[in-house]
Amino acid sequence: MKTTHRGYTETSGDFHRLCRFISVRGDCLRDYSTWPLGRLVDWKYGLYDNKQAVADFCDQNAHLWFDAFGDLIGFVVSEGGDASFAILLSDGYRFLFDELLTWALDAWGDREGTTQVEVTEHQDLEIKALARRGFRRHATFYTRRFDLTRAPEGRSPLAEGFTMVDMQAHPDYAGQRRLRDNAFDGRNDLPQEAIERELEFYNHSQKGPIYHAQVDLCVMAADGQLVSGCEALLDARNASADLERICTHSEYRRRGFARAVIEACMDRLREMGYRTAYITGYSPGAIALYGSLGHAGETTCFEYRLA
Repeated sequence: MKTTHRGYTETSGDFHRLCRFISVRGDCLRDYSTWPLGRLVDWKYGLYDNKQAVADFCDQNAHLWFDAFGDLIGFVVSEGGDASFAILLSDGYRFLFDELLTWALDAWGDREGTTQVEVTEHQDLEIKALARRGFRRHATFYTRRFDLTRAPEGRSPLAEGFTMVDMQAHPDYAGQRRLRDNAFDGRNDLPQEAIERELEFYNHSQKGPIYHAQVDLCVMAADGQLVSGCEALLDARNASADLERICTHSEYRRRGFARAVIEACMDRLREMGYRTAYITGYSPGAIALYGSLGHAGETTCFEYRLA
């Protein structure tokens, strides 16, 4: 089997090439990867601190494989620019996983951080290859699939004084940034210049090809504070979406706001004609919440680390 491989280059249109690789395979790719379209778009457009220090971050953190006809058959990608990476392959080329794994370990194995790879329960070939290289299972997480063609079974009401808003009608991105800083990083009362910097870089994903403000939702309190949020990352070609950035302010947890904003986001997607939504949960609390929402199926996923 003749193949060639080369590094990612922005000037060759490789970002669009990788996006097409994922989107043309649709939901079938999810059996063999934890990387949907939204995750790849975030890889390029989510300019978090670790990426701002590297001018050509994407060029340094993806490598492409092609068949003898010049078609893309797979790639290796590092999400954070460290020693962790993902390997995506076309179904008929999964037997090349060990070759791509060897390349990644040789090229990126001496980077900072833990060398780790995510796989799904369906990737027997890949799991065996990882085991041969000394990788061991470290964590388990779940991706739940929701059938949006079904009528909703009921919705959680918002408490009095709270309303649902989207970023198109109520574009309070600074308030959303404060919510996410608190919920994800435990940071409060950041100075205005820090918020403005985060809006410039962290919210760069709004300039990406799949951002849609009508499915970027928040629960708003009577005083205007945003207390919970959820954003749908769209794969329009397959009428599916991944719900991400689900969070609740630390002072408003355990009051049903996360459930309410997720349900509202799914309703918006349903109204747009989307057929499927996915949510991935890593922490015990997230896994329990997402598992209670009436999903139609799930995929068990694993994180393997080099021992």
